[in-house]
This record gives sequence, structure tokens and C-alpha cells, in this order.
Amino acid sequence: MTLDRLNKNDKVKVLNILGGIGVRNHLNRLGIHIGDTLKIIQSAPFRGPLIVEVHGTEVALGRGVALKIEVERI
Repeated sequence: MTLDRLNKNDKVKVLNILGGIGVRNHLNRLGIHIGDTLKIIQSAPFRGPLIVEVHGTEVALGRGVALKIEVERI
């Protein structure tokens, strides 16, 4: 499943990052890597951004980027 399909308070593990080097570099700068644990803090309505917590920091992800992050619930 991809990150964009989750709900508030879901905790997930990043399994794979789809997309090219640009997406991977962007997520790397945000501190999101394969194997990391994320918590969904907020899912904005009307296809707005997701707010996720990673390593104790909250970051905003657009739906297009969230669609490229494969995860599993933990």
C-alpha cells in the first residue's frame, strides 16, 4: 500500500520508494528512508498534504510524493 491511503495515527514502516533520483533525494533531505517508521499526524481534506512524523520531526508531504512511498502498517 502507499502512504497516501492511510489515516490519522496510523504507524507504518517504509518498504520502498518509487520514482527517480529526484524523489529519493527530496525524501532523503526530509529524513525519510527505506526502513524508517512514520506516524500519520494529519491527513488534510480535499487531497491536501499529509503531515507525518519521522525521527521526532513533523514534515509535510504532497499527495504525489506520498503516492510514491510504499509502506506496511505496524
